[in-house]
Amino acid sequence: MELFEKLLQESSLHDHAGSASSRAALKAKLAPSGTVKQVAEDLKVSEGEDLHFDGGLVVKGNLVIEDQGRLLVAGDLVVEGNIIHEGFDYSLLFVGGSLEADNLLFHGELVVLGGFTLEGIAWTYYSDYSTYADTLSARLVVADDREDAIGTVRADHHLVGHSSKIGPKLSKLLEKGLVDEEGKWSYSTLANKLLKKEALLP
Repeated sequence: MELFEKLLQESSLHDHAGSASSRAALKAKLAPSGTVKQVAEDLKVSEGEDLHFDGGLVVKGNLVIEDQGRLLVAGDLVVEGNIIHEGFDYSLLFVGGSLEADNLLFHGELVVLGGFTLEGIAWTYYSDYSTYADTLSARLVVADDREDAIGTVRADHHLVGHSSKIGPKLSKLLEKGLVDEEGKWSYSTLANKLLKKEALLP
């Protein structure tokens, strides 16, 4: 898709997705095909890999994106597991339609132009990149040391700020031991639990 090729040339999609109007304009340029790719197991986007689909995508397991991996889906993305960004370098997840998954742990740039729904946790981390969406629904939304550009958040709990500020409250919402009383936590520990499809919420 020509539009994807142009987006992949950008170092950030902020100018294309940083506001509701820019997201609407970007969505209008998309012409998803009617095909839906089915992946019968986990899908991994390897380090430095660019993977894109002109239609929809259904993943029957976890979606794992490694550092500098970029996944672009023109249509809807359904993940029957968790979405995990492994590492701390730039990565990109772009969804032209709606996105559904169990949980999300993400450090890179995230763009969703349709509905954005998670059964459990949406946890984004670090301020170099952002999440761009009109709506986000989840039981718990965490923006740790990061300002996400989301129009409306629907969640039982929505925590925004550095872990030193939100950590004490976060420790009471998650399974015991994932966040200590001082708000300290391990990204790799959370990622490993999600890879094993273990619960983060009690």
